[in-house]
This record gives sequence, structure tokens and C-alpha cells, in this order.
Amino acid sequence: MVILLISGIALMLSAPLLRRFHIASHTLAAGSVIVLILALVGLAHVDPRIGLAAIDENRRSNLFLLAVELPVLILALLSWKLFKWAFWIAWAINLCLALFLTVIIIWLEFFWHW
Repeated sequence: MVILLISGIALMLSAPLLRRFHIASHTLAAGSVIVLILALVGLAHVDPRIGLAAIDENRRSNLFLLAVELPVLILALLSWKLFKWAFWIAWAINLCLALFLTVIIIWLEFFWHW
């Protein structure tokens, strides 16, 4: 699951490099769909063995991913033919999400002590 999340975010971050081939919006939408599917699967399949606090935290983080990536998908679909500026707004939202997740991972890995 983590590999799919990282590949979906990497796919969305690399989308501006593909503007020359006119598939940048498609790449952004595909990466957003990957992250949305992972969030929906995380909401649908809850493992009760991890505990109530972990279940609640996973639910909140999956709802956060849904709230962030659904506008990205809508803007990426709008940018296919209609509005070219929608691509850059969607990409900026995704960039903020990637930076947010990077900060959380660094904080948990290096600065959070038991």
C-alpha cells in the first residue's frame, strides 16, 4: 500500500515534465485516482486488531486524503480540454500534500521519541 501511495504521488509530481507530450493532465489524474482508491480501500477495510485509536486515526487520515485528492482529480479532468490553469492549481495542491507527508515522515522517523 505504501509503495502504491508513493508511486501515485510521484506520478503526480512528475506530471509537469510530461507537458511536452500532452499527457500531463492524464498523468495527474491517474496519480490522483491511485491515491483515491487507496484512501477508499483504507476506509472500507478496517482491521480491528490494531485498536480503536489507530482505527480512528487511519479513518481521519484517509478522509484527509479524500478531501485533498478529490479536487485534484476534478481539476485534472477539467484541464484536459477546458482550462489549462486548472492543471497548475491541481499540481500545486498535490505538491502541498507531498510536502506535508514528507514533513510527517521525517518528524516521525527522526524527532519522535517514545
